[in-house]
Amino acid sequence: MKILMQLQAVFRRAKTGEFDVSQYAAAFLFDADDVGLEETLNFFRRHYSAHFGDMTDLEHGKWIAGNGVPVGCFVFHDGNEPRKTGTLETHVAPMVEAVWPNKFSAAKKYIEDNACDGDAVRGNEAKRMKAIITSVGQFDNPGRPLSEIIGRNGLSNEQFEISQASRELAEFLICGKRSLVR
Repeated sequence: MKILMQLQAVFRRAKTGEFDVSQYAAAFLFDADDVGLEETLNFFRRHYSAHFGDMTDLEHGKWIAGNGVPVGCFVFHDGNEPRKTGTLETHVAPMVEAVWPNKFSAAKKYIEDNACDGDAVRGNEAKRMKAIITSVGQFDNPGRPLSEIIGRNGLSNEQFEISQASRELAEFLICGKRSLVR
């Protein structure tokens, strides 16, 4: 909901002429979490249609012309499940494990052995994976967030190139760039 409020503020500023925007596209990235792909897309359609118009045809990994503005939505999920639940971490964890197998195994054991009932990593696979990934990355990036652990000097380009989700995300963003060219 915070993102929606920030988006509304940007639109208000653009409409009042506070800054000059001649062309833009809006790409939204979400996790399907436990609700699944279709419910995530439905949430997006319900909450953003006031800004972008009819989004009935919006699909995962696709772009539509929303009120003349390219709008796209990409949802990280496990495509093998009927409901297609999951998160970005579903895709990142195997890449981190492939690069740092010993650190990954040790971080996983530490989290599993030391998490207490009621801790966020108990009962939430995405949070557990995020904790493992960030623990692994602390050796080279102490105190840094997940985005820096897997970026910058973290995972190599080759890791992203072999990831199906990374390739699909890149194709989604490239298609969005093409949709801006008129």
